[in-house]
Amino acid sequence: MEVGPKATNKHTLCGYAWGDVVNSLIKAIGAGDMVRSQRWAAELVCSEQGLGKLEAALVQAWATHVAANNPAWCMSWVHAATYIRALWARSGESTKAIRNTPQVRQHVAEAVSSLVLSEKKQLPKLPTAEDCFRDAEAMRTRFRTGQGVVDQLSCRRTWTAGIESNDLRMIGNEFEAACRASNLNRALFWVIWFITLDAQTEQPAVKERGPSHLTPKQRKSVLWFLVDVMKDMANDIAFLSTDERSGIFNVINITWNKLGAKGRRDCLAALTMMICEHIARRSTPRLTTGPNIPSYDAVKSQNAGIDNIYTAIAEEARKFVLEAPKMNGLVEDAASKAAAKMSAVDKMALAYALLSGSGGKK
Repeated sequence: MEVGPKATNKHTLCGYAWGDVVNSLIKAIGAGDMVRSQRWAAELVCSEQGLGKLEAALVQAWATHVAANNPAWCMSWVHAATYIRALWARSGESTKAIRNTPQVRQHVAEAVSSLVLSEKKQLPKLPTAEDCFRDAEAMRTRFRTGQGVVDQLSCRRTWTAGIESNDLRMIGNEFEAACRASNLNRALFWVIWFITLDAQTEQPAVKERGPSHLTPKQRKSVLWFLVDVMKDMANDIAFLSTDERSGIFNVINITWNKLGAKGRRDCLAALTMMICEHIARRSTPRLTTGPNIPSYDAVKSQNAGIDNIYTAIAEEARKFVLEAPKMNGLVEDAASKAAAKMSAVDKMALAYALLSGSGGKK
């Protein structure tokens, strides 16, 4: 009887480390490499618990490499993710039953193709928590002596007097003032300040703002105050269309936990950058062309052979289960006569070689 691949949450279907596949997917999208992007996205689709990691990886790839050059991507991905979750609910909440279906394959392939074909826009270098700690005392002195900025419109509307800390209002005002002045570096500093503050044991009082699917503690994160200030500011300055704005904030809501600390940081930084650039464009009118967003036909044309990638993954998964591959040059000659188990990095190198056509004979 043929032995088939076994589902496990310890590694992907073909035996790769989760982090290797996620990082390779994000880097391939950033490099505009369609073959490798689709390959690693398909690896996550086929793997136990891979769909959740895929959601977060694609959103982080958008924030890190695309952002303002394809703001509508978030809206389309929210629709795709909602559809996939509806399939999951109808299947009796069985990820195994739906994750490798034609519908899921197509939605994922289209989302990946759209990111790969989009013009790339890298995030600027972000401040660090150390920068915040270094400036903390100077900022406290500034606030105590009344030298902080005056109340800003969105922060004033968002902050709840009597419930939320006055410190939160002052920091929110500083962030909004930096954004409205198109001072991106300073705005990003305050984003990192909020993130650093959220990681501290003692935090300022804040009301519950997060979505209902999070725990009460997560819903009271100070980051949700920052998100609400951004949302109000985005509405106030007519940032993007209503649907595009909703798509960005909805994708942050539904993937909050899956994104992890780094993914959340990158998404908030990307959104801050987009808002600052929008305000700068409004204040200095000039003739500029918008980003070249890939058309649906262009995206669709990239996915004609998507099933071939899944067929190749199935074959590789069988070999992972049935064989202990030997790779010449990676082990000593004496030991190479025996079957050697490849590390995750070795398997990744072999997969890249196969994808580029230099893998040699089987």
